[in-house]
Amino acid sequence: MCVLCYPDNLRLLTAPTDSLPHLQLAEAIRVAREAAMQYVLDSIHEMRDGSPEISPRMVEAEEYLHYVVERAEEDGVMTASEARSWTAVLHREYADDPRVQAFVSSAVEGLARYLAQMADQQESIARFLEVRPEAVAFAGVGMSGELYFRHGRDAYVALTDDEAAQIAVDRVSWGLCREDPALLLRYTDLPDGAVDILAAAQQRPEEEANQVLAGMVDVPALADDSLRQRGYGWLVTESPSDVISEERFGGRVIVRFHLADEPPGVG
Repeated sequence: MCVLCYPDNLRLLTAPTDSLPHLQLAEAIRVAREAAMQYVLDSIHEMRDGSPEISPRMVEAEEYLHYVVERAEEDGVMTASEARSWTAVLHREYADDPRVQAFVSSAVEGLARYLAQMADQQESIARFLEVRPEAVAFAGVGMSGELYFRHGRDAYVALTDDEAAQIAVDRVSWGLCREDPALLLRYTDLPDGAVDILAAAQQRPEEEANQVLAGMVDVPALADDSLRQRGYGWLVTESPSDVISEERFGGRVIVRFHLADEPPGVG
């Protein structure tokens, strides 16, 4: 979910803190942490084209201005004069704003974890291929935060069982609105004749349908069965042109794609 795509979230992130009731302030801090993770994924994804690695120590309060406040101005949530006022306050008093603190600390933590994960997976894939780590290039970030790498014409994703299980839950959750309702029924406590209830829920707008169905369907069980039946490849590509193989190596499964086009790294 694009947390900054919602005007209400941008208002929470840019309104004066003294104008926010306690519950709204708490929600604003939570949203700031989510925005930080979106910032982390965007920053990591930029490295796929050979951009310099961003250091967690480089993240300062100004990133909140560029990533959050400027977005609010662009989307019409605040005026240019309001944005300038916010900027002046940030430079003078940003340490007192808990949303900025939450954003910066979460961004530093997220970047540190992702960079460590990237180095670890790059080394694992290099050992698998019996090449030097620098021969394996970073190729992007998937929708569930999985990391893609490339060597020659092939792309690779290295997943632990826990990581694969979480991605499977994500993928299944996003596709409930398009799944066969008869299949979904098997993962609910509804009576045998309740297929129409599930089919009716699927007629809602996609995001709403998925949310309603997730409240009725045992998504982890469906995801677990899907993994056992389909393997890991479907978690990271749906392209019919990809030739997929997967192999256990150490504590991970290495999924390999022989691609007709560019690797699928998605921001």
